[in-house]
This record gives sequence, C-alpha cells and structure tokens, in this order.
Amino acid sequence: MFFRHVKYFFLILLVFLPGILLSESAISLHTQVLGKPIWQEVFVLEDKDQSLSEKSITSGSLDSQFRKIPSPNLGFTKSTFWVRFEVKNPTEDLIRWNLVYDFPLLDEVQIYGNSLPKTLIRNLGDIHPFSERNLDYRNPVFPLETLPGSVSIYYLRIQSESTVPLTLVIWTEREFYDQLNKEQMIFGLFYGILFVMIAYNFFIYIFTYEKSYLFYLFFISSIFFFHLINNGFAFQYLWPNWIFWGNYSLPFFICVSCIAGISFTNNYLSLKKHLPKISKLMWVWAGILFLFSGITFFLHYRIAMIISILLTVPSALIMVFSGTSTYFTNVRTARYYLISWSFFLLGVVLYSLKSLGFLPDNQITRWTIQIGTALQTILLSLGLADRINFLTRSLREHIRELSHAKLKIEESEKRFREIFQGSDEVILMMNENFEIINANRALSKHMGFRLDDLRGKKITEFLYTGRDQSSDYNVMYVNDKLTDLKMTGSIVNFKTEFEQKYVKEPKEMYCRLQYIDFDETREVLVTMSSQNEDTIIQLIESEKIELSMNNYLRNAELVSQKITSQLAKYLSNVEQTEVRSSIREIIINAVEHGNLNISFEEKSKALLEGNYLEFLQKRQEDPRYSQKRVKIEYSFTREYVAYRITDEGRGFDHKKQMEKTIEEMNEAHQQHGRGILMTKSVFNRIEYNDRGNQVSLIKYLNKD
Repeated sequence: MFFRHVKYFFLILLVFLPGILLSESAISLHTQVLGKPIWQEVFVLEDKDQSLSEKSITSGSLDSQFRKIPSPNLGFTKSTFWVRFEVKNPTEDLIRWNLVYDFPLLDEVQIYGNSLPKTLIRNLGDIHPFSERNLDYRNPVFPLETLPGSVSIYYLRIQSESTVPLTLVIWTEREFYDQLNKEQMIFGLFYGILFVMIAYNFFIYIFTYEKSYLFYLFFISSIFFFHLINNGFAFQYLWPNWIFWGNYSLPFFICVSCIAGISFTNNYLSLKKHLPKISKLMWVWAGILFLFSGITFFLHYRIAMIISILLTVPSALIMVFSGTSTYFTNVRTARYYLISWSFFLLGVVLYSLKSLGFLPDNQITRWTIQIGTALQTILLSLGLADRINFLTRSLREHIRELSHAKLKIEESEKRFREIFQGSDEVILMMNENFEIINANRALSKHMGFRLDDLRGKKITEFLYTGRDQSSDYNVMYVNDKLTDLKMTGSIVNFKTEFEQKYVKEPKEMYCRLQYIDFDETREVLVTMSSQNEDTIIQLIESEKIELSMNNYLRNAELVSQKITSQLAKYLSNVEQTEVRSSIREIIINAVEHGNLNISFEEKSKALLEGNYLEFLQKRQEDPRYSQKRVKIEYSFTREYVAYRITDEGRGFDHKKQMEKTIEEMNEAHQQHGRGILMTKSVFNRIEYNDRGNQVSLIKYLNKD
C-alpha cells in the first residue's frame, strides 16, 4: 500500500514539477526597471531541424523540454532557438515595459504570447526593412504592457545566420527613453571623435601629401564604418532598405579593416626598412584579405562571417608581432603603436568578460570596446604626429648636412676648375658623338684656338690637313682610334698632328682618350701633351730641381705636373696620377695651413659661410704672409723619386695627424687632412721635421 502511494506521488511530481519550477522563475516587474538582463531567468529549447511549430510551442505541451543555459552566447549554429519566460506584475499599476534584444545584427526574432498589444509588430530583425520596426531604434524592441497582479507567458523564436547571443534586457518605458538619450550622447561622442580624426588627418594629407596620413585615414574610416554596422546605425540611417548589403557589409568591412590596419602598420612602423620579410608577408596577407573581401558576397552568410572573423586572428597577431619586434629594435613610433593596441585589446577583453557574465553589466563594461577604440585612435594620431615631427627634425638635420656637403662640393668644383684651367696639358671634354663641349686655356697656348672656335666640332675636324696623302691617313687613323674607344670602352692612346690657328704648321700631340661616366650622361676626357716634352722625358736618366713657389693655389698643379712628369717611364698612369695628386695636396696644405696660417676651424667656418675664396684672397694679400714662399726640392733617379716640401709657417702636430684613419675622419665629418692619408698610401717613406713645416717623401721605382 505504501509503495502504491509513493508511486502516485512521483507520477504527480513528474506531471506538475516543470510547471512548478517554471512558475518559480517568473520575472517580477517594478515601476522602474533599468536595463535588467534576463538571460539567466529564461528557458531555452533548441530546434535543430526547425521541426517545431508555433502551435506546439505556445500550447505549452513542450514546456518540460525547455532548459536554462549556462552562457548567454549560443554561438554560430543553424538551429532555431525557442525562449520561454514568465513576467509577473506584483504591483497595483499597469506597467509598460520594453523587451530589448540588445544585438542589432540578429536576423529574426518573433514574439508569441496571449497578452500582446494589437499594434505590436511581432517579427523583427535585419532580414526585414528597418521601417518595419516598433521603434526607430538600432536594436529590436517589443513594447509590452502587463496588468496589475497578472502573470504573462511569452515565447521568442530566434533564428540567425550570425552568432546568437541571448542579450535580452527589460526596461520600463520611461527609463528606456532616458537611457536612449544617454546612449545617443555617448555614441555621438564616440563617432564624433572618429569623425574629427578622419577630417583632421584628411586635411593634413591634403596639405602635406604624406602617405602615412593617407594610410591612417583609410584605417580610421574602415574602423568608423565597422562600428556603424556593428552597432546597428548603418542599417538604421545609411541603408535601411538594403537587406542583402546590410548583412554582407559586416564581413566585408571586417576584411577592409584588417587590410587598412595591415597597410597602416606597414607604413607607420617602416617595416620595409626594419622588418623587410614581415613587410612582404603583410602585403601577401593583405592580398589574400582583398581577394576574400570580394568573394564574401558569393558565400553563405554564416560561412562569410566565420571566415572573416577567423582571418582577423592572424591579422592581429601579425600587427602585434610587428609592433613588439620594432619596439625591441628601438623604433620610436612602436611605443605609441603598442600602447594604443593595448587599450583596444583591453576593451575587447573586458567586453567579452561582461558578455560571458564574469563582469557586471554597467556603464563602464558596456562601452569598453568604444572606449578602447577611441583611445587607440587618439594615441595613434599622437604617434603619427610624433613620427612626422621626428622625420621633420631628421630632414632638417639632413638638409644641414647637405648644405655642408654642397659647400664642400662647390669648393671642390672651384678647385677642380682652377686645376682644370691651370693645367699645362690641353684638356678637352667631348660628348658621346665626339663633339667638343669644353676645353681649358692650354688649348689657346698650344694651338691658338679658343673654346668658341671648336665648340660642337669633332676632334677630327681640326687635325692637320696638308697637301699630301698623309693627312687623309691621319683622319682615318684617328677615326679608327675613336671606334676602338667606342667598341671596347678602354683607354686609347695615340700620337697625331693637329692644326694651329695662327701657324700653318702641324702640331704633334700625344693624345689620351677615356670615358667618364656621370649620373645620366657619358662624356669623353681628352688629354693632349706636346710630343717633344714626352720625348725629352724618355731621355732623362736623373734630375734634381729646387723650386720656390708663392701662395697661389693654381701653381700647385703646375709644379706637381712638372716634378712628376718623368715618372711615366716607371709607373703606370694610375700610379703617376696618385703621386701627382699627393704632391699637389701637400703643396696646397703648405700654402693654406703653413704660409697663410689658416687653421682648421677658420677654414671650416669660411666653407660653411660660403666665402672661403674671398677669405683666402685676403690672406694672400696680407703683408704678414704675402712674402712667404714654399720651397720644393725634387730628386729623380732610376731607383727612386724624392721630394722635400718646406713652408715658412709655424708647423703642426704631424704625429697626431699621421695616426688618424679614414674611418675616424668620416665619422667626425672632417674634410681636411685627407691629403696626408692619401700620401701615406702612395709613398714608401714619409718623414716630418720636429716643427712640422717640412716633409720628405720617397717612392722607390725599382719594383724588383
């Protein structure tokens, strides 16, 4: 008997227990409800194959199959979800309240119940035009009312191709509109910041054409549109009737935001310079994202969303890795970059923890993504401004360095021009068609011609043309040499006869032709010397000369030419040029720093101010220095050549100068003293006297 009663008890319990449990979970309404989340108080039934009908659900026959859920996130699924909840009004007043589905991207949500207002639109979501909503609001809203002391049961049918968060919130009518005003202010501030940043960087780009601002403008704009779509404002204001685009715009702009972020990161951190491999990887990944952004519209929406979200993971990892790597390589802009991304990621994490129920839902956690995005945008703008300021300072420094270099180049050009014009050899410059474009003054000395007489003519046009057949052979011979130069590009040497302007006799000259390559052009350098001097040089076995030179720099070239011409018997053209250049530099140093007493600082200052030639002329005319002379002693034998150069100056610390290396001088940006370094590499012995105003140079000619 006892067991029979127990059996009846359990049978009754099984029949009435679901109703008892469900009735205990009724949600109590109050006259003021401030956004109460109810996902923990509702029951959910998953319909995996969409086989359940409205009648079977609303009849209550399946109420026992509804279950509570541990998390509000139902994930990506093809299932349809039914939600059941009870609402009771324990007060004595009619309560008007709003059931808000706080997720603007939901495809469709339908409400069922026995006490729904007649004017209520029951089907909401972004698969319907925005105009078919109960309220002009970004989220689906069901305005409801509950009579005093009554209990109402509601069922929701939820179906979506995107993720399904069960973010159901209850607001009483007045509190909902108050919250709506606050929300508009916060969103207005958020989008206002983004819009100001877009406009600000747009105008800076217009005025500067700096690509960094263009990439940043692209990045902010993509973030701006992403948030408009994600928060439901794009569907509300921009395309309320474009259902297809309203859905697919989100995965599309997710890809666009990743492309913009990667492009901006690549440019902002100068990865092509600091991490070239990562830079190439970024462009490859951006290409993949660009390709997928176009394919998005041909995929099923759920697949497009899942793939686009998955693609953000490697995009974020690449960007964070780039920022971290460049930070550890002391890239200045990486600091702002990492700090800004830290704020953004912190906002995402806090919002996710709030959505999962680990953090309370309040005015701070509800807006963490927007706060993180705004801070990221502002910090990146500050970082970009700092980067531009840093580049501007670097540019100014480079301009100053270029100005110094320009002065030095101008000085070198002036010195070269002086040497070019002061040379005793005839020097011609021809273009690639062998037409004369420049010549020095020695042309007039040796042949009587001026540059204007020969400009634009070929070298064969002023060869000597006599009455015999040898003149024709002379032209053919020179043309063959020019052809050899053109075909081989190697130096060509030959001897031939030229006309003279005032003397109707041939002038025999020894010619040397070689190509000189400039940045955009190629010219031919021709040096011509009298053949009789070359013959005498070949006859000289030994020679000893003492010269005394004044303080004019043009004489340094003439003297160095004179006392090195005999070396052609024993040295190659390159070696002879090295000896000649070294002697010339030593003589110039003796004049400038010795007789004229020009210090390193004085010369540097005059070069910087661009008035060195005027400064030099004043020293040359100064009675204290004008009578001083440079003494050059020269001795030449078959075994060696020796030079001794003495000035009348106070001397210098030659030991310190001899110990310097070219690397030290380059690092110190020193342009003086290089003649001594060059001389060390050319001569076998270099000796200074104790005072430092006399140097002896010896080079052995017997290489055996």
